[in-house]
Amino acid sequence: MGLAVTFVSGPRSSGKSTLIRRMIDHLFPIKPHYLRLVLAGSDKLPPKSSGKPVPECGVASARWLEYRADQIFEILPDALAAIHRRDRYGAVVIEADADPNLRHAYPYDHRIFIMPMPQAAKDVFRDPRRAAEELKRVLDDTAAFASEIYGLFDQPGQDEVDPSEPRLDLSDSQMRGFLYSPLGDELATRIQLRQPFHGLVESDVIIVNPGMGADGPDSADCVKRIQKLLKRIRGNSGRNGELFLCDPFDPESRPCKKLFKAIKPMCRGGS
Repeated sequence: MGLAVTFVSGPRSSGKSTLIRRMIDHLFPIKPHYLRLVLAGSDKLPPKSSGKPVPECGVASARWLEYRADQIFEILPDALAAIHRRDRYGAVVIEADADPNLRHAYPYDHRIFIMPMPQAAKDVFRDPRRAAEELKRVLDDTAAFASEIYGLFDQPGQDEVDPSEPRLDLSDSQMRGFLYSPLGDELATRIQLRQPFHGLVESDVIIVNPGMGADGPDSADCVKRIQKLLKRIRGNSGRNGELFLCDPFDPESRPCKKLFKAIKPMCRGGS
């Protein structure tokens, strides 16, 4: 297409806006276009205009883009096509909350996932019982399977999918065989995570922000578990997801300098 599109996502109040501000100020050699995706009907509101001239903010354009889940596959490509018509080889940075419908709404060039410091594993991971229930549910239900893997949900007006139907339970050997397959491993990996954190699985860079969230006695163990999960993903899928523990609010810190070095190649125009 010509554009270079970087998708920055994560739970609310995780530091996405601060990270993007730092990217614009320190890393982009050209002025990027900025899109803020907001789910229609949410409590998020666009910034209020003071009526005064907008000061230089380092972006080529900025747009607050409201969407509905069943329209995002048209709305986002249309918005990017409009940018492309004005700036053929421009750079675009997209900010979005952790909505599974956005994960595959566009073939982003780069993905960055940022999350607040978790207090405990339960903030990020499902407990074993719940994970087992979810695994059985998605194996029995095609729509649930698509939801977990691709972030897709049935929406009004779309073709109806076949309802879930009872199936014979897999034997222990059949279940092991499936889980040890590449697809089974991918599904089992996602099932471990609570849905707001599915985006970290496919991201190029994952940031745990100690400046947001409360550091608890089990925080370090949870971060180690995330690192172990990412290492497993890298081994099985070839993804290069790298985790950084840093606060983008402190760009001069050593951890942030390492982060910026990793994401600098993502901050450039298209070709």
